[in-house]
Amino acid sequence: MATVNNRVGIPQAITINGIDAGGAMTASVQAGFDNIMRSSPDGLQVPVKDKEIAFVRGSIVTQDWIHAVELITAAVGSYICYERRSGVAEATGYIKHTITNPVIHRVSISFSKGGYATITLDFECRAADETEGITDMWAMLDGQAAPTYLPAARGGYRVVSCAHGAVSIYHLTGFNFSLALPLVKACNDGDVGYTCVDARVDGLTAEGSVNFQDGSITAGALLCQQLITAAKADLVLTIRQSQGATNKVVTIANADFNNAGSNSDAGSPFTGYNAAFDVANDAGTPLTLSGANKIITIADAV
Repeated sequence: MATVNNRVGIPQAITINGIDAGGAMTASVQAGFDNIMRSSPDGLQVPVKDKEIAFVRGSIVTQDWIHAVELITAAVGSYICYERRSGVAEATGYIKHTITNPVIHRVSISFSKGGYATITLDFECRAADETEGITDMWAMLDGQAAPTYLPAARGGYRVVSCAHGAVSIYHLTGFNFSLALPLVKACNDGDVGYTCVDARVDGLTAEGSVNFQDGSITAGALLCQQLITAAKADLVLTIRQSQGATNKVVTIANADFNNAGSNSDAGSPFTGYNAAFDVANDAGTPLTLSGANKIITIADAV
């Protein structure tokens, strides 16, 4: 049998909706049909089958975490990703994915002490017209030259400081925050795929959590207990960036802690605490993803 090697791998040079997302870690794409109809037995040993509503959707994980808000608010365009082909010279050793109209409806930021921060994006493709199917929404080109390297603003391996209003939270070991927009979609008439895909800001979910080792006690209450009884306040974190770059400050407006807990384990050197929160709006000064009163801001430390 002849030797065959058609393997590809190593996602890189991801650009989505006009924004470079360097530090690619994972690029996942799923395609198929959302409605699969099968007949009743009716004397048949296997059913008659029809498939409809073609979809292309997926997720991306990168270390270019500072672009989280830009990515979920950017105008819908296209998603480009390259992979390296095994055993082929670099001059023509890449394949190029082009995914059209990826509507990003969820972004999650994750910090963990001792490792680079990551963001995870979830998207759903919108068919440009009623005739577009899977290979139109997810197109391929083989034999491509090496893509231009896209740098990443890596960091987040250390939270320098964290405060909820006037209360400092020390010894942070992790921070997570996600923005999820309600996704509505429709495929009707002569459509092959979803020609209507909308990520709506009305009713979005903004929630997260902090993990820490701060066992401070005030008035007989642990810090984790104080957080869940406190009024909503801005949660402000100073994040150390890679290679001596300027630190970043992440501000989550009106963080309101809902539950907390502790885990004391003989196999761990210190007790760990966690506290989960969501963003509580203010009818007088409504919070939005963009504008004067942002749900989340990421800025240079001063």
